[in-house]
Amino acid sequence: MSESIDFTELTERVKAALAGAASATGATMLPTETAEEIIGIVYERNFMRSLFPAMPMNRRIMKVPKLSGSVTFHQFTLSDAESGTAATESRHATSEVELELKTMMANIPIGNYLVAYGVEGLMSVLRDDIASRLAFNEQSLFLNSDTETTYASNINGAYDATNNVAGVSATVNDYLLNFDGLRKVATADAVSVSGTFALSHLREAISNLGVYADNREDLALIVPRNLEVQLLGLTELQTVDKYGPAATILSGELGRIYGIRVFGTGAIPTDLTYTGVGDATQGTDVQTLAVLTHIRSPIIGNPTVAERRFSIGFHDEPTKDRFVLIPRQDVAFAVRYPEATCLLTGIDTI
Repeated sequence: MSESIDFTELTERVKAALAGAASATGATMLPTETAEEIIGIVYERNFMRSLFPAMPMNRRIMKVPKLSGSVTFHQFTLSDAESGTAATESRHATSEVELELKTMMANIPIGNYLVAYGVEGLMSVLRDDIASRLAFNEQSLFLNSDTETTYASNINGAYDATNNVAGVSATVNDYLLNFDGLRKVATADAVSVSGTFALSHLREAISNLGVYADNREDLALIVPRNLEVQLLGLTELQTVDKYGPAATILSGELGRIYGIRVFGTGAIPTDLTYTGVGDATQGTDVQTLAVLTHIRSPIIGNPTVAERRFSIGFHDEPTKDRFVLIPRQDVAFAVRYPEATCLLTGIDTI
C-alpha cells in the first residue's frame, strides 16, 4: 500500500525552504543566502546598480555633501611676490542632498494547493519572478519617479487602464511616488527631437551638459527598447566586443557612441507626449525619450541592516487555505547635480 502524503507537512516544508525556519511565528525571514541570491539577480539585471555610486546607510536619513561652487584662480604677479601679498582667497562652496530610505513591499498570496500539487520548481519560479520584478521596479524608480501627488501633474500622468497604464494613482504604480528620479530632476536644456532620433541630437545633448560632458567616460545614455534596436544598426555604435580586453563592461551595456556608454531599458514609457510626460487623457501619444546623464550625479542609498536591504516574510491565513509572501526592500535615491542630466524628448516610437 502506498504511503499517504501529508500536505500540511509538505506546505510547512516549502515555507521552511523559503523562510529558513518553521512558520509558527507567522513572520520569519529568508535565510541570508537566499536573500543574497535574489539581490544578486536584481544587481545583475538592473545596470544602474553597477553604474551609479552607492552609499551605505546606517540610519534612515543621511545628508550627502556636494559642491555648489568651485574655487577661482587669480593672477599672481611678481610685485605680489616681492611685496608678500597673499593670493586672493577662494573656497569651495558646498551644500548637501538628502538621502532617505523608503520601502517597497509586495503582498503575494500563495494557495496551499499550489504547494501540494505543484511543488516541483515552485521555489525557483517565485524567487526569479520576485527578483525580476524588483529589478524592473528599481530601474523605473530611478528614472521615472515623481513625488507629485496631483497625479495629472505627475510626469507619469494619472493612471488610466486604457490610455495610460504607466501612470500613477494612490494604489497603482504608487512606488513611483517615493522619490524624484532622473526624468523629474533634469535641468540641463532638453533636446527636442520631435521625430526620428539622429546622432545630431546626441551631440546637442552633450553640448547642453557643459562641463559635465568633459569626460565621456563619466556619461551614460539610457534609451528605451525601441531606440536601442535603432542604435544597434548604426555604424557609429562601438559594440562591446570591440572595446578590447582591458575595458570594463557593465551588465546591460550595448556599446558606446562618441565614447559614451549606452544602455537599453524597458522601464522608459513609449506613450509620452512630445515634452516627455505621461498624459492619461490622450491614449494616442507615441513618443518616448532618452536620458543622457553624468553617472556620478545620481546616488543610491542601501541600508546596512541586511533585513532592511531585502527580506521576505510570510503570514499564515489558514481560513483561506493559503499563506502570504511579503517581499520588502528599503532603498534611497537622490540626484546631486540636476544640471548634469539632459533629456532627449519627442522621439517617435513608430
